[in-house]
Amino acid sequence: MSNHHLQHMLKSTARSLLKQIMIITIALCLSSIFLAISGYDVFAVGKGLIRGITMDFGGTIRWTIPLILTGLAVCVAFRTQVFNLGVDGQLYLGAIAATFIGLKFSHLPSIVGIPLAIFAAGIAGALFAWIPGKLKVLWGTNEVVSTLLLNFVAIYLTDYLVLGPMRGSGSTGNSASSDILPESFWLPRIEALAPSAANYGLYIGIILAVVFVFILYRTKSGFEMKIVGSNPFLANYSGINSKKVIITVMLMSGAIGGLAGAVEVMGVHHRLPGGFNSGLGFDGIVVSLLASNNPIGVLFSAFFFGAIRNGALNMGRVTDIPSSVIDIVQAIIILTVSAQFVFPYIKKFYKPFKWQMKRGVQDGKHTI
Repeated sequence: MSNHHLQHMLKSTARSLLKQIMIITIALCLSSIFLAISGYDVFAVGKGLIRGITMDFGGTIRWTIPLILTGLAVCVAFRTQVFNLGVDGQLYLGAIAATFIGLKFSHLPSIVGIPLAIFAAGIAGALFAWIPGKLKVLWGTNEVVSTLLLNFVAIYLTDYLVLGPMRGSGSTGNSASSDILPESFWLPRIEALAPSAANYGLYIGIILAVVFVFILYRTKSGFEMKIVGSNPFLANYSGINSKKVIITVMLMSGAIGGLAGAVEVMGVHHRLPGGFNSGLGFDGIVVSLLASNNPIGVLFSAFFFGAIRNGALNMGRVTDIPSSVIDIVQAIIILTVSAQFVFPYIKKFYKPFKWQMKRGVQDGKHTI
């Protein structure tokens, strides 16, 4: 990598990190104002975050891991202006595939079984994301709608499996799940963070972030993705196959989403429970937005939202703040982070309006 490209990448990452710090600061201030108005401890959010990081760092990393993966899944798609809102569904499909491999090939040793289950999860997530990608390039189907609807397909498919063909022998009612995976299919836990559920999925996420930095900034495919996302007309004029790029992006995004499901099943739950996903895919959207769709930035923003998730649990334990208020605080933070996505569109529509107003005033003066 040349010095020029390295400097450009470092500057882009530095700007992304500075932007993250500013937005996080604003979000925390707004949350504190809400708590003050509601009559609760103004510093409750900060206390929850600090407690989650200093006294339960393993819990923070446990939530950071899936958010890195879902954030990367969204980040890759957003680079091409393809809005994959179906990461939750792809996560479920990956979890199903990993569980099936673990239960079907329980005799395999860890060195073979774990990579095989992870590979199967990636394939399952990719194929599930291929459906809305293909619909988009063939008939122009809006991927926002198709990916959102497919989430429900994945959720109900998971419920059907854990209540039917994959139902475990000891599960009943709301606790329905598959049988426990063989220990040879468990992702190792990070010993330094024991007894938390933080596992080797952290290393998978970091490696993927580095790989996608290289792909997005140093390869022909990354350049084509950027061109297709910023100017599809220029891409077609330049001979870039936009349809192929969109399909490739959806496959990569879905594969990462599937990996997130495998990590949750193999590293945390060690089985496939019904409804185990608590909106990790949608949180991945906010993680990616906060990182300005920068893979390295995703690592930091995922850590922040992991701390928020873990901090919310700590707030509920160490303060008298009701869970509903904690949910509102989390929503304020998410809305503040998401607001940056709206500003470019406001600016885009404001400019023509401003120009028309200015022209109208000038015409009026001329008439007078």
